[in-house]
Amino acid sequence: MTTNCPGIEMLSVWADDELSPEPRAAIDAHLVSCERCRTWLAELRVAQTSLRALADESLGFDLSQVVRGRIDSLPRPAGPTQPRGRSRWCWLVPAGLGAAASLALGLAMGLALTVPASVPRPVAGTLEVFAPVAPGGLCAGAGSCRRSVEAFR
Repeated sequence: MTTNCPGIEMLSVWADDELSPEPRAAIDAHLVSCERCRTWLAELRVAQTSLRALADESLGFDLSQVVRGRIDSLPRPAGPTQPRGRSRWCWLVPAGLGAAASLALGLAMGLALTVPASVPRPVAGTLEVFAPVAPGGLCAGAGSCRRSVEAFR
């Protein structure tokens, strides 16, 4: 096989005798040296022979007219499918409200993260690396752990 094989599509066109003389001569020259393309061509010819051997079936009537008659016999809606006074764009109202609510919530959460450092933050939720009592440890009395933590700050 050479690197410039014509491909199965071109071999099919060649087998159907639908090529102009110049491309047909190029494929003829290629088939002399390429075993793989000759094998593909032989398989295409077997497929052509098998397809031509099939019987030509006929229904005896035009099926498209039967389908058209059934479609025409279906009940049609009496009036317009949309109520009067409503636009086709009315579905945008709930979608717009949802988008606005999402945007407002996102802005509120984002602005909450930018609170200045002068505002006191809750101590219970922060990680205290140098605390005198280990996380989950017990203090001697209510508020005694808090005073010792404040002494290190």
